[in-house]
Amino acid sequence: MSRKKSLNALGAVATVALLAVAGCSSSGGGSSASTTPAGNSSPVANSGSSTGGTGNGSDVTAKLMIEGDFTSTIPFTLPEIVPMVKGVLKGFPNVTLETCDAKGTAPGFLACEQKAISDKVAGVVAGFSSGGQDMSLLTKAKIPIIGVGDAHSPNMYPPSESFSLYVALGAGLYKAGCKKLGIIYLDGSDFLVDYIKTGFEGSGGKEVARAAVPATAADLSPAVSKVVGAGAECVAVSLVPTLAASALTALKQSGKSLLIGGIAAVFSDQVIAALGPLTDGLLVVDAQQNAADVTPGLTAAADAMHSEDPKAQLTEQAIEAYISAKLVAAALPAVSGDVTAASLTTALDGLKNVDMGGVIPPWTSTPLDSKTFPRIFNHYGITYKITNGKPVRQGDFYDTSSLLVGK
Repeated sequence: MSRKKSLNALGAVATVALLAVAGCSSSGGGSSASTTPAGNSSPVANSGSSTGGTGNGSDVTAKLMIEGDFTSTIPFTLPEIVPMVKGVLKGFPNVTLETCDAKGTAPGFLACEQKAISDKVAGVVAGFSSGGQDMSLLTKAKIPIIGVGDAHSPNMYPPSESFSLYVALGAGLYKAGCKKLGIIYLDGSDFLVDYIKTGFEGSGGKEVARAAVPATAADLSPAVSKVVGAGAECVAVSLVPTLAASALTALKQSGKSLLIGGIAAVFSDQVIAALGPLTDGLLVVDAQQNAADVTPGLTAAADAMHSEDPKAQLTEQAIEAYISAKLVAAALPAVSGDVTAASLTTALDGLKNVDMGGVIPPWTSTPLDSKTFPRIFNHYGITYKITNGKPVRQGDFYDTSSLLVGK
């Protein structure tokens, strides 16, 4: 399958998954394109601040953009990323932050890209937009994108990446003790299955069966019978949430004791809450700490966001925005002279061992030797087991870079 076709297919899967959880994710509006200083709320000390300020940003002058779906015609919106980025960058009072609401539409997404170029911003902190993820205009303009993006364009700095997360899922199931893998997946997304296989077999296991499920399937018992009959000890589920619920039901009714796994982009906290007891025992793989964890890094993230908006929710997307803003905060002081797209790119490329407070492992901007994943800098997975409806962390982060190199 071609890269373009793969991206389109994944975008469709992700969008449907997000639509399913939309009503439970986040609420509230957002602002359309506007310009505000990063430190326009209550003053925060530049040194030792829990909001992530580096303490030496007062002389840095720059213009950046925060882009994402702050409002939308669909329920899923990300207004929380704006207060998160502003809160983290409070230690940079001379950094101006524009916000651009893509509004969940392709024209809105394109308008944000065009505005970033015309306004000559030095970088874009990007959140998810259901209107599209084609950032070719920003790539052509060589404007760095810190946030949601692909893993191969030279201007991309994604905190996590969906394709590599499937590799982490395979590795995570093997680490959990499984040796024989079955996969139930959405018909037409074989490329994702191959990534799961890469992670599992590269770790030492063996895929024994896979079963494709049409998007309109009403009965998933044939797919379950296929993988169970082949001797699978664990099953990776790569389906949209509505089908995932049917798969979990059929797997639990199979009479076999199976470890079931999926990625956090599909089995979000909202989906887990909606599915209830069906998810007990489910292994969920992510690339960052879950919002339910109590850690210094997540406390700092929440403090940063709530310094701007006390009612904002610490969602998975807010945590990604925290990582993105921390990268910007680490890069800005390294710029000599004017902060331009070129100078910020150089500073971002030079980042080494940036402390993320444990939210993700320390960040170093060293590209991987990979055709598909060269811009994966957070090449780690972490697993959570759902217990009584709550994600419980299963150990520390594990490095998947050796599974991604050469792919």
